Amino acid sequence: MSEHKDKLKTGPSSKAYKDNYSLIDWQIKPKRPKRIVKPHESKRANFATPYISGDYEAYECPVTGKMIEGRVAHRENLKQTGCRLLERGEFEDAKKNGERYRNEKLDAAIDKSVDEIAHTLDI
Repeated sequence: MSEHKDKLKTGPSSKAYKDNYSLIDWQIKPKRPKRIVKPHESKRANFATPYISGDYEAYECPVTGKMIEGRVAHRENLKQTGCRLLERGEFEDAKKNGERYRNEKLDAAIDKSVDEIAHTLDI
């Protein structure tokens, strides 16, 4: 077993080290910096790209009750019913004004009913 250890022996006292001592390059070599790969910036990065939007999902028209499928059908339905799309901020205005309009109509209907009942009772 000691013979086997002698054969595997390496380091400054080994035969291979002593035989090849003159071949060892003892110069200190500077370490090379790791190569840093920069991401390639596209020259077209600042250009606008086209946006392709999908077709509308099918929905039931609140005015006619028909099923509307797609952009073309939507556009034709708006023409037929005389409707239009709301602009930005217009929905909130319509919501407020619609509630006020409904309240005014309800008040007018209540006043009319009260007047009719009062007329029939001859008050």
